[in-house]
Amino acid sequence: MNIVINCYHSVDEFLGNLREFDVSSNPYGSFAYLSIFLKYHPQGNYYFFDIFEDGKRLAIIPFECSIDNKLFKVKYFRFVGYMKSTNYEQYICKDVDMEKVHNIFIDYLEKQDYWVLINYYDINNTSPLYKVLTDSKLKKSVNQLYVCPCLRFTDDFDEFFKSAFPVAKKRTELKKFQRKLSELGKMRMVNINDEASYKQNIVYIDQIYRIHSERFADVYATSFFGSPKMRPYYSELIESLMKESKGFLSLLILDEVVIAFIMCLTNGEVLVDWIPAFDPSFSKYSLGIVQYKMLFEELCSPQYSYKIFDYSKGSSVYKKKWAKEETYNYQFVVRLKGPSFFSTCLFFFEKNRFKFKCYLRRKGILKKAKLMIGKVLAWWKRDNNTSTSIERRYCEESMEETFKYGNIVNNPVGVREDILNSIYNGEKLYSIQRQGNKTIITYKK
Repeated sequence: MNIVINCYHSVDEFLGNLREFDVSSNPYGSFAYLSIFLKYHPQGNYYFFDIFEDGKRLAIIPFECSIDNKLFKVKYFRFVGYMKSTNYEQYICKDVDMEKVHNIFIDYLEKQDYWVLINYYDINNTSPLYKVLTDSKLKKSVNQLYVCPCLRFTDDFDEFFKSAFPVAKKRTELKKFQRKLSELGKMRMVNINDEASYKQNIVYIDQIYRIHSERFADVYATSFFGSPKMRPYYSELIESLMKESKGFLSLLILDEVVIAFIMCLTNGEVLVDWIPAFDPSFSKYSLGIVQYKMLFEELCSPQYSYKIFDYSKGSSVYKKKWAKEETYNYQFVVRLKGPSFFSTCLFFFEKNRFKFKCYLRRKGILKKAKLMIGKVLAWWKRDNNTSTSIERRYCEESMEETFKYGNIVNNPVGVREDILNSIYNGEKLYSIQRQGNKTIITYKK
């Protein structure tokens, strides 16, 4: 077995090689994903390792060197996109070659003239790399990071629905919410999962950013998906994923207005939930969980070949309503070669830094901190022109049903929510007027 390993730093060279070697089962390691990520994050101390076996490329390992101390000869590596672009990480290679690639790569690093630390972050316990790292005899620290709920589809949605909601009353309630939504107007679901469906429905894509921005207006969302500054990045990324059939975007549309979306990445028979959001003015309708119900009903049909829906990291209540299985994400901090003073101190610091962070997460302190940051940012970005008081009026004039969500979608969330809640309770909208900072909503008496 003749092994050759090349190390280089050029992003263009890496992407050229990856285009020809796009073999990873992990969508976060695909050319469609990393080409756009690196286009918008070109600066970094990148180390790309190409591993060849008998003249054929066996793997590509994209690392970023966050600490490159020449005085103490220590390098601290982590995967490209660390905590910015990925939920799951692993080497770019075929799954069956993961152990071989790891052993070859570690042997190579241990022969270098510098000490090495590697931060393997977000390694799911279903990943082949997880078993390799767990069985490794290397000096390492292991932290359990997140729970990742998931579910398996069946060919019969009714059977699947009953297993997720064993209590008939809960199933009836969810069907009622769906019926209430459908009574608002023309409601339909559109699923985009390739270039053709993307082009056919591109007119709806821009609407998803408004929804995310409103849904997380007072929450610190680390994806920054709703931020105008990030829109070019995500727009290009979604297009790239669809062209390579690496993405799946489900849209719930009411009267030609997108009111909820679920953005996923695809991994064979697995859909990885990535960025979902729903219009917060539909709070009374349980819109988010209704969309998942409608999506799962479609995915249980023979039209789709997906077998598993991976909610990815996080243990939100809505995930637990559906998911009956769980996987876990782990972090491994690995130290190679014999100890040096600096590498020992760095390893000790990183090991305990992440243990402390995991402790804060388990206690719910990190979640509370994000909520607080989100509220502060929302206050800082507040726009006094959008604040409004609501005056409700009633009239006895005859009228026809004229409600269209597109006619009110440009009003503040609170105004839309008031209207939708009233319609939910059986009232009919007559007119809506804006007088300064006051919104006058008239219903039929």
